[in-house]
Amino acid sequence: MIGIFLNENQTLVRILYLVHIIGIVGAFGPTFLYQRMHKAGETAAMAALHMKFVFPSLVILWVAGMGMAGINKFSLASTYWITATIVLWIAAMAVSWFFIKPAVSDTSPEASKKLNMGVGITHLIFVLSLWLMIFKPFVDNTYAFND
Repeated sequence: MIGIFLNENQTLVRILYLVHIIGIVGAFGPTFLYQRMHKAGETAAMAALHMKFVFPSLVILWVAGMGMAGINKFSLASTYWITATIVLWIAAMAVSWFFIKPAVSDTSPEASKKLNMGVGITHLIFVLSLWLMIFKPFVDNTYAFND
């Protein structure tokens, strides 16, 4: 909320950008270890990692992103690359909650399939979000590389 009132403060934007990047690493990085941890039977550690690190990182990612959008006074209705990324973030939260979270503490084959599907979808969301954030499509019908 404070970002809405500080339009000229680019230092705050840079801090939020750094926090946003750290949030990305925290939200998506551990998912690359989940399948290996699941096979090793480290379900308790994986469940703790997911609930105490991945979910909070997703929230931090959201807060920092919305802070930057507020400071820069982006109109979410006309900034399609941000709107699409918000939809992907909501999908990541849903996949994380409904597919990954229930499967991290279960070692059954069904849970393993659910975990693999959730992790695969999460990685696809990560790649699509990264593409949207870097190339910013739909900006004047051209691609703009991180202005």
